[in-house]
Amino acid sequence: MNYTKLLLHVCCGPCATAVNPVLEREGWEVTNLFYNPNIHPYDEYCRRYENFFSYLQLSGRKGIAPFPYQPMNYFQEIKSVSDRCLACYRVRFGKVVEWGKKNGFNMFTTTLTISPYQDQDKINLIGEQIARDYDMSYLKRDFRSFYQKSVEQSKEMRLYRQKYCGCLLSQWEGEKKRLWRSLFGQKLS
Repeated sequence: MNYTKLLLHVCCGPCATAVNPVLEREGWEVTNLFYNPNIHPYDEYCRRYENFFSYLQLSGRKGIAPFPYQPMNYFQEIKSVSDRCLACYRVRFGKVVEWGKKNGFNMFTTTLTISPYQDQDKINLIGEQIARDYDMSYLKRDFRSFYQKSVEQSKEMRLYRQKYCGCLLSQWEGEKKRLWRSLFGQKLS
């Protein structure tokens, strides 16, 4: 098995800015893959999609987005579960790993673990489960210490930085908190 090839699920260009260099310094040959059917609305998806390719072009890294926008896959998966984030990770990682297996990859990881707002344990749980299902390996990494670097680098590269994870529900929750803060000057509990 060739463990130098690594398939990196990319949630957005800004998160990839700091993760790629870390993995490359460790000796990984990284291929970035964008698949995020959870992103809403469609214009937000387009902005993140375009920024993914802007990042690749500006950084000289390789990557692909082999699947069309498929929000129904996401909605179908989360409609009857109690934990939408677990279901979302499962949808995205399943498609990424399926593609990776067909294209000669034995290992994958994700940029999602750079975010201080994401649940590392849930991400890693689903990553390991999906990898096992496809007879692959999941590179369990906590990239949160590089978050600030990703903010700085994405600003230098003039990449669009979003204000929510991507799904319609997180957008609504974020807007509700910002509105509450602006009206009452305090955090919503």
